[in-house]
Amino acid sequence: MSDGPYRSLPMSRGWKRLAEFAENVNFDRADTSAAASHALKTTWTNEVPAIVVKGLRDVFLEKEPGLFADTRLARVEAVVADTAGYGLGRLLAAHASSVLAEGLTGEAGLTEATRRALESYAARSVRQIEEHYCRKASARLTAQVRTRISDAIGSADITTLARQCAGLEPRARLGRGIRKHDDIDAGVAL
Repeated sequence: MSDGPYRSLPMSRGWKRLAEFAENVNFDRADTSAAASHALKTTWTNEVPAIVVKGLRDVFLEKEPGLFADTRLARVEAVVADTAGYGLGRLLAAHASSVLAEGLTGEAGLTEATRRALESYAARSVRQIEEHYCRKASARLTAQVRTRISDAIGSADITTLARQCAGLEPRARLGRGIRKHDDIDAGVAL
């Protein structure tokens, strides 16, 4: 008997855990949402170097910004060199350029760029999980996993997570991030 397609998913442990929770209907929406947030946090930690965040914070939060947006865009492009080998870091730099081109600056601009990067990465991950399930599972299970993961990401507080990742709010302890049901009363709701 197989443990499920999530075992062979070629993604990090956090995304595998999210797929496991989405596959098992005994996990409620709060559990899958916590798993989605945890997967995004751990991906951020592994895929965005601190120097990239510092460089973007310097661009967006400078005390006396210049009159021309071109200088800010050039500074963001200089940060892109530090994102080599980091997919989410490169995605963040691309969204930072877009946000600056739209005229958003300050905390609002940095939050928006980070939020967009997290949402884009989450959407890519959902597609990757769905493609894996299309190859390894039934159509019904694939649809269930896709729907439950989309709902989990939709109910996660991406804006707060973006502010934490950008260093604008204190970061929640990474730790387990997903509550463990270890009491008899903490089991499946009847």
